[in-house]
Amino acid sequence: MKLSKVYEEITIRDAWTRLEQALEETILLEEGNNKLASLLSESDKLIFPAFGIDKGEKKYFIAGSARLYLYPGLAEFINDVTSEFGGAEVPLEPGDLDVVVPGQGEWTKLQNSFEKSKFIIPVGDEKIELGEDKQQIFYSQLKQKIYRPGTPTNGEGLNLSTLDIEAFDEWAPNRAGGEYASTEVDDTNVILKRATEYNGYYFMSIQDVLSYKTQMTRGKEMRIAQLIDSFIKRRKGRTKEQLFDIIGRIIKMNVSKNV
Repeated sequence: MKLSKVYEEITIRDAWTRLEQALEETILLEEGNNKLASLLSESDKLIFPAFGIDKGEKKYFIAGSARLYLYPGLAEFINDVTSEFGGAEVPLEPGDLDVVVPGQGEWTKLQNSFEKSKFIIPVGDEKIELGEDKQQIFYSQLKQKIYRPGTPTNGEGLNLSTLDIEAFDEWAPNRAGGEYASTEVDDTNVILKRATEYNGYYFMSIQDVLSYKTQMTRGKEMRIAQLIDSFIKRRKGRTKEQLFDIIGRIIKMNVSKNV
């Protein structure tokens, strides 16, 4: 790889890292999204124990739009920006929680934990027995490296929770079809490396969230990095609104390419 290419890669990576750090300063715990908090609480019961993962281990990341709900007002702001271009709306609260667990060993642990318990599954202080129909669903989805312990809005789940929680072995939005049918994303392990921790959970980076939401073009990444760098240097006392504005300009750069 040429030195100029290496320099670009480092510049882009560092710019996004600085934006992540700046955004972390805007998170207000008391304003956190209640639905996201409920989904995370359910994942503590149904996802991490089943896979044998300590949520403090970087063996997973919470994918999709969940990261946006850490910042009060960001979903509304993104909707305002993308509406200018006819972009897809971000719901004002998360409908589900997608957890990506890439390691094969963790999926083996999932299967072993269900079989060892004879499909009597601990859920918090309760134990729920899965009948043959649910066991068939479990094995069918396991072959595809999908685990749906909750109640999905589309498809079948184990109904261990009324909430929609899912786990996958890779981040592949195109599997969902529809508006994401042609979506391209980086390799799952690359996204895992970029994942950042907040309040004990690893979330997909804001770079990767915006990338899949707006299909960020590679040719514009250096311009975006320069934009972020300039913004961070000029505004030491950053407000939430100013940070959202820089995200709005990034979105406009990418969504406008389709107009």
